[in-house]
Amino acid sequence: MFDEARLERLISAHFDRELTAEERRELESMLLSSSKARQLFLDHAEMHGLVREQAMQADGATLLDEVTSGKKVLPFTRRAWIAAGLAACVALGWWLIPSDKPPGTDGFAQTELEHNEVALLDRAINVEWDGPSFAPGSALPKGPIKILKGTLQLDFYSGARVVLEGPASLELLSPDLARLHSGKLTAKVPPPAQGFTVMNANLRVVDRGTEFGMSVNGADDCEVHVFDGEVELQGDVPEATARELFEGHAVSIRQGKSEAIAANRGSFVDSSRLLQAAALENDAQWETWRTASQAFSETPGLRIHFDFQDLDPAALILRNRAAGADENSNGTIIGCDVLSGRWERKGALGFAKTSDRVRFRSEGTAPAVTLMAWVRVDSLPLEHNALLSMAPDKLGEVHWKLDQAGRLLLGLRSSSEFAYNSWERLESPSVFAPKDFGRWTHLATVIDSETGMMKHFVNGSEVATGQMKRRVPVQLGLSNLGNFDASSPTSPNIGFVRSFNGRIDEFALLTRALTAEEIAGHAR
Repeated sequence: MFDEARLERLISAHFDRELTAEERRELESMLLSSSKARQLFLDHAEMHGLVREQAMQADGATLLDEVTSGKKVLPFTRRAWIAAGLAACVALGWWLIPSDKPPGTDGFAQTELEHNEVALLDRAINVEWDGPSFAPGSALPKGPIKILKGTLQLDFYSGARVVLEGPASLELLSPDLARLHSGKLTAKVPPPAQGFTVMNANLRVVDRGTEFGMSVNGADDCEVHVFDGEVELQGDVPEATARELFEGHAVSIRQGKSEAIAANRGSFVDSSRLLQAAALENDAQWETWRTASQAFSETPGLRIHFDFQDLDPAALILRNRAAGADENSNGTIIGCDVLSGRWERKGALGFAKTSDRVRFRSEGTAPAVTLMAWVRVDSLPLEHNALLSMAPDKLGEVHWKLDQAGRLLLGLRSSSEFAYNSWERLESPSVFAPKDFGRWTHLATVIDSETGMMKHFVNGSEVATGQMKRRVPVQLGLSNLGNFDASSPTSPNIGFVRSFNGRIDEFALLTRALTAEEIAGHAR
């Protein structure tokens, strides 16, 4: 344990170059003994923008001065290793310090996948859920999946693909086992997934590597159809029932009696019908979005609206669709790939390289600002992963980002000093875990210096709110989407990397505070 208030004073004195020798030793001791203290030091260092400068100016032999000694590193004890590691990290601007936590426990980026996840939801077509809902791309845990209508396509981790037709209730038990309580499913089982099994109350259908359909209407009403290959029937099967079924054959089991019937492929959804339904739903969603997007472009206070449509891979321009916007507010695409967005007809930009970004300019100051974006996070590899950053070193600049733990962060510079407490900050709880990677998510943040409030929203729901200590208006200007300018051209380049890894298919900046209801409407 350590005195956090005392640590704050020592860190501030360190960056102000006012530490006495005794205070320096005290600070070293705190940093060596606590990973939390080291993280606080890093946070202050980043805000000061002096990490590399401190390292370059360092001399002497103490922990905080040893960075540039250039001495040969020899084998040493754990304490010395941590000390040298901390010194090196001060120079580099990021931590490689071991903590007291076991490896892989610090943040969502290092969190192992949950052991109870058994499948991936690949598609959801016209679905009405009966209970917990899941978005396409979601990892599915063990437990029930219930739908009142529509069609789901599930990819089990064993390799089996299941199409579930509503109304239906399916219980996920393992990567190669499920229980169908009611409804219809089709299972396509490639060789690596051979042995994939679907049960009902009395029966086990074990696939031997092909494709079958199963229909359940209560505990005593079940049909099994084999479309390709072979399945094995196990469990409480009527005596006269064949234990093996082959392509083209089916069995109906009702009230303890069985009847051999012909397999009927047409009574189950096949891949081509599923793709057609998906394409129709995709087109309908895109048309609905396009109509709403065109209306949104006329919204009062809208300064920037990037819809990412009609992107030309050979061009550098991202059009600002806000009504009345001039060409000077268009974005310049640097390095990003043109990809698909929420739907196949929806455009998006992919951010993968550390240099990828969209650079744009918006002029003036605003007492209130709303930021909104549809993003697909593919990973959070960095301590800070930029969504939006404004021109550095300016009073009122905004930084909007995700950290490695999956939290949504906002920083608003409220003082011209290069100090940790020069920023108004708002931090959400963790809103992205590895299971959320690859899923489209709506993010929004409101800064309102008139009411003194800051708010974060995820998928239309408020997840964090905070009071501003200093009501500073936002200073608009040169900005980066998906990246970060470490410093202005006249300042030392400290070389921070804070790029975004994923896709963005819509972004808006408004010079007014949207209401929670308005934000929820845009998140649908």
